[in-house]
Amino acid sequence: MNKFEEALENFTLAIQQDSENSDYYFGKANTLNTIKRFEEALENYNLAIQKNPENSDYQNRKGMILENMNRFEEALENYDSAISKNQSDLSYFLNKANTLFKMNRPEEALYNYDLAIQKNPEDSRYYFNKAYILQNLNRFEEALQNYNLAIQRNPEDSRYYFNKANILIKLGRLNEALENYDQAIYYQPELQATIFQFLAQILQR
Repeated sequence: MNKFEEALENFTLAIQQDSENSDYYFGKANTLNTIKRFEEALENYNLAIQKNPENSDYQNRKGMILENMNRFEEALENYDSAISKNQSDLSYFLNKANTLFKMNRPEEALYNYDLAIQKNPEDSRYYFNKAYILQNLNRFEEALQNYNLAIQRNPEDSRYYFNKANILIKLGRLNEALENYDQAIYYQPELQATIFQFLAQILQR
């Protein structure tokens, strides 16, 4: 018996002893989710919510599994429910924005990242994710501004420099791009081969 099967057995025994404890269903659902038994996980998230409908984490995790199953509309409903119960957990806004982006609703995704930024302007992830969407919309100057804001708040994340450099390449600002690639390699040396290959392809055009 592996550790996941053992955990499932323990949660099942706990539920048999106390079928009203929502955390047991939630724990079982998280374990099932980890081993990709999504339908069973969803059943247990539903049971957890039935036992304790005011717990926003249950709604959020249910939204996450629905997103993984490409059931985006249902995922949004659960993220909205989680947000309505607890607006202080900004991961709910982040998850909602990511789902909206997958649904090709970028403006709504940007709005949710802006909400998260208003609530916590020091978290670099929100600027990074916002910049990535702007980059995909070819709104390069706005994307650069947000990558810069992400870098100001977390100057050691190689992804920020790498994505910023990619935009600078598109804008023909090669020297600035090289500086940012250098920074990306400094913080993540294993990127060097990928970046050199990418630059070689560009120079051959």
